[in-house]
Amino acid sequence: MSEKNYNVERLAKIKETINKMDPVDIADKLEILPEKDVAIWIKLLNKDLLADTFTELRPENKARIVNILSESSIKDLVRDLDEDELVDTLQELPANITKKLMDFHIDKDRRKVVNELLGYPKESVGSIMTVNFLSVKENLTPKQALDKIMASQLDAEKLEQIWITNQSLVLLGFVYIADIIRYQDKSLNELLTSISATVSPYEDQEVVAKLSYKYDLGEVPVVDSENRLIGIVPAEDVIDVAHDEFQEDISNITGISDQSESYLNESSFKIAKARTTWLIICLLTATMTGFIIHRYENLLASAVVLTAYIPMLMDSGGNAGSQASTTVITSLYSGEIGIKDFFKVIIKEASIGIITGLILVIVNFLRLMIMDRAAIAVNLTVSLTLLLTIIFSKVMGGILPIIAEKCKIDPTVMAGPLITTIVDTLVLLIYFEVASLMLGL
Repeated sequence: MSEKNYNVERLAKIKETINKMDPVDIADKLEILPEKDVAIWIKLLNKDLLADTFTELRPENKARIVNILSESSIKDLVRDLDEDELVDTLQELPANITKKLMDFHIDKDRRKVVNELLGYPKESVGSIMTVNFLSVKENLTPKQALDKIMASQLDAEKLEQIWITNQSLVLLGFVYIADIIRYQDKSLNELLTSISATVSPYEDQEVVAKLSYKYDLGEVPVVDSENRLIGIVPAEDVIDVAHDEFQEDISNITGISDQSESYLNESSFKIAKARTTWLIICLLTATMTGFIIHRYENLLASAVVLTAYIPMLMDSGGNAGSQASTTVITSLYSGEIGIKDFFKVIIKEASIGIITGLILVIVNFLRLMIMDRAAIAVNLTVSLTLLLTIIFSKVMGGILPIIAEKCKIDPTVMAGPLITTIVDTLVLLIYFEVASLMLGL
């Protein structure tokens, strides 16, 4: 594109085309276009669309855009960004650009709000909430509320729900704008939808995703210690949080650190470094399993056949534990269970372990008898160990995420290599102790 001449007719066609595009698609194009074409697209984009597109860009490309824009264009862009979007941008840009924006392009009236939002901890609710919302007091009539809506400068998507407070600004609930329009003869209290849950600005952003999922909230209200409405987390931000938390959970489950960039753009060294951490931990903890095997080497020497079944028992235990931990973590996330259900989870997973274990024992007993023609004593030893392994692994997989939750640790850490390592170590202990008793060694 950059090698072609830009005549007036072609520029007009490009302008018409790109101003009908979705901001996400425009951002994708700006990521790959040469700098000359990026500058032309920026000039042709409507101001509101440019602001929406800007929020979709990666940090390095935001800095690139800021460096291309003229001073007046930067000021227009900053003005069109919501406070939460502006805060996200300031946190992502290099320090010198951030200082420039704060000193010269952010109005004094907004600077106080921006500084307040910047003061919230990273990944807290306060760091992602928006203060751009419309609230009205309960004593207004629907007609008066509608007049306030008509005078608002907020975007349409921020006016779907109108928040209702009392005279002290304490949150009561919300009213749908459609109901305000349709039921002018009713009071706001009659149209009110009460709020099932609110969130503090200092809570972890993951809470927003949990509440939205549990109560089907399109927007999650943020309140202070006196339950006064101070911000909201819109649906699009809730989705972003859910996506980010999902990525983080997958990283924990697989034993790697979360990537800050996309897979192809992240350097191989950084990815290798992230993946190596847990591999080293697993390598070091394998020392314990080696120590156990060394301790029972006389037993293995007397019954070498037992060695053949170690991988099967360790794999079965690891898989059983991961199944239980994944199920419990999902229930924790949805709010179905909590710390109070600790002993209920133990009983539940133990019963599941007994049922699952007995089924596996029957299948394994027949397999060893028919395919391996194992001695009955060895068969019973392996089968009993398998039963105990499944029960133990299920219980451990169930309670470790709850313990992590209690200790303020992400429960998904317990669903990955950690639980497999713990289970592997204890499975060997169970196996060799059972073998010592059953075989008299």
